[in-house]
Amino acid sequence: MKRCELYEKVWATPITKISKELGISDVALAKACRRHAIPTPPRGYWARLQAGHKLERPRLPSPEKDTEVALAITSAEERARAEKDRDTQKRWLEEHAQPTKTPVRVSMPDTLEGAHPLIRFTSRYCERIPSLERKWERRRPGEWGLAKEEDRPPHADHGRYRLFHKGCVNVTCSLDCIDWVLRFHAGLFEALEAAGFKISRREAMGTGRYREEKPAGIVATLKDEVFQIELTEGYRRVPLSPEQIAKLTKERGYAPYQTYETVPSGKYTLKWTGTEHRARAEWQGSVEKLEARLGEIAERMIELASLQPLFRTERKAAEETVKREAERREAARRVAESRAEQLKHAFSMAETHERMQRLERFLSHLDRYASELNEPYGDRLKVWLSVVREELAEGSPLDEQLTEVLTVPSWQSWPPPWWPATDKPTD
Repeated sequence: MKRCELYEKVWATPITKISKELGISDVALAKACRRHAIPTPPRGYWARLQAGHKLERPRLPSPEKDTEVALAITSAEERARAEKDRDTQKRWLEEHAQPTKTPVRVSMPDTLEGAHPLIRFTSRYCERIPSLERKWERRRPGEWGLAKEEDRPPHADHGRYRLFHKGCVNVTCSLDCIDWVLRFHAGLFEALEAAGFKISRREAMGTGRYREEKPAGIVATLKDEVFQIELTEGYRRVPLSPEQIAKLTKERGYAPYQTYETVPSGKYTLKWTGTEHRARAEWQGSVEKLEARLGEIAERMIELASLQPLFRTERKAAEETVKREAERREAARRVAESRAEQLKHAFSMAETHERMQRLERFLSHLDRYASELNEPYGDRLKVWLSVVREELAEGSPLDEQLTEVLTVPSWQSWPPPWWPATDKPTD
């Protein structure tokens, strides 16, 4: 729609209602308005308007730029399909979700006392990281491959540490926030274990020369359902000041290639990955946002564990449907190919029939011609003609071609693909 038209809409009807009418999320609609500099009603606008307050509406900036606003609208069919999926999942949860023995209480502990062994080991390992780094810097060349895994510092990446060592939780973050990260995991693990999950570490499987077939990770198992948990802190670029660039240039003897440095961003991504593609979830946000949503996150994880068997059943049913459709198309292709082949056989047999008619006329001509030949050529020709006719009587080329099209190879059963489907013989 036009920019002016969308401006009038958002000031006449709440965005939440417009988004439902258009089949788009209210967040996406608000982003589209910001992208096209369309002012939107502030929080509480409709309540104050309903209370009788007189409120001013800001003007549309640059109304002469009435451009088209492109909205990625969800079709009615997709919305109906999504609604059907939600109803199916709701019924499945009502029928199959196992009630927990005790209500799931989700809260972040103040300390790591009594936390999961993986969390306590990670805490002890992180306390050793500064000393491990100092020791690692002082190592001699021959000591690199002799150090045990627990005596090596973790891999540093943009100011963050990747804690992939044996016995650690699967996190990538800076040491400044490791206490919060571990307490967050402690609260999450406690809620999952109360719901019947078993938290463990899966070691790397299928280790090759360049990569692992299945890397190490923290898995949560509920009966036969397996999920992987991973928390990653992002990073951001910070421009270097002229003084910092000059200092680096003096230290290195040349200007730095990058005029910025990367530091941890304080924004986190929590991933919950099941064996089924649909049984996956991801949460992003700051420390405060993720901590506030901890209960919601745990509930969604438990819900996905109950839904994963449904997703697997639906995936297998969809794969079976695709397989049957592929088989149907392949069978139709074979039928069309076989029927086209019969037309080629018919032309070939017509040519054979014409050749045989010409041969019969030619042999009759030779019968008459044999009496005109001198001996012994006349008798020899008659013998030759008898041999040719005997060969024709024993096996006509036309009969051989007919036999070929009216039978099937030994590895196939009758009827052939070209046979009409409505008239399939039983034998």
